[in-house]
Amino acid sequence: FIRIMSKDELVLYTIYRSSAAWRVRIALNLKELSYESRVVEWKSEKGYNKSELLKINPAGRIPVFVHNGRVLTESLAIVEYIEETFPGPKLLPSDPFKRHQARAIALHITAGIQPLQIGRTTEKVEEMAGEGKGAEWAAYWLHRGLAELEEMVAKTAGKYAVGDDVTIADICIPSILNNARRWKADISAFPTLLKIDENLDAIPEFAAAHANKQPDSGGASF
Repeated sequence: FIRIMSKDELVLYTIYRSSAAWRVRIALNLKELSYESRVVEWKSEKGYNKSELLKINPAGRIPVFVHNGRVLTESLAIVEYIEETFPGPKLLPSDPFKRHQARAIALHITAGIQPLQIGRTTEKVEEMAGEGKGAEWAAYWLHRGLAELEEMVAKTAGKYAVGDDVTIADICIPSILNNARRWKADISAFPTLLKIDENLDAIPEFAAAHANKQPDSGGASF
């Protein structure tokens, strides 16, 4: 697909394997916005290192989105800012109840599941409990969180997570399912989520945001 050129200066500090940055890439693609990607790599001399990132985000996390010099952090807050600032497909339903459902699903993923399986969590589990325990921990919480999510979307889904229109909920699904596969969590019993993921993967803007499609992935499988 082709992104239109924005008159605004848009910069995304990102790295291909970041689930949170993945979500923002999808939103930018859906709004057809052209932006500059600045890759943050902590463990090499390439890209922007963590000390540089800390200058704009004291938490030292990505993504960081910069719009005309204004710095925004936290992926869902960035996505809602993009939604409210730029024209294009609506990511939040106009109906208040459906809007709540979309936000609830997004928050279940980003605030409920995500923090339990990120690198710094699993690394600490390994440190405290021993080798291999971090992967066990991540797989357990991904499976449990996705089992809960399957029940949620079974009540709200149409073609996508909330009915037949793409919403902020859908933006959060591909990366968390990808993480589940990476950590070898069994997701075979979640047919609604798998069908939604399949439908989303057919959307060019979603496919282009995939971790494996990013220039800094180097063709790595993720």
